[in-house]
Amino acid sequence: MSRGVALYLAEGAKTERRLSMANSDPNLLRLFMRWTREFHGLTEFSCAINLHADNDEEAARRYWANELSIPTTNFTKTYVKPDGKGHRKNHLEHGVARVSPRKSTDAWIVTMTWIANVSTHL
Repeated sequence: MSRGVALYLAEGAKTERRLSMANSDPNLLRLFMRWTREFHGLTEFSCAINLHADNDEEAARRYWANELSIPTTNFTKTYVKPDGKGHRKNHLEHGVARVSPRKSTDAWIVTMTWIANVSTHL
């Protein structure tokens, strides 16, 4: 359990009152999903992708669906960042995926409690 808590402390969303993790590394997102299943019993996930304007959205959806074993019907609207001045030029081919288990408010509260308990012992 403690590895998952440390992972969530480092990479998880802490402001939305739902478990959620965004990253470009599918291995890290699969670890988050495995931990969520094991310690919270949540098994259904949704996915959102952040891309740049020159990314192929359909290819990115197929990539993340395959990597994370999430049906494309569970994907929410993709955020596409328009090109413009001051933006990075090296865009990730498949963008960044954000994975969220369905109905996870209670699990988020429990996870934040675990994080608070771990943080007091640092």
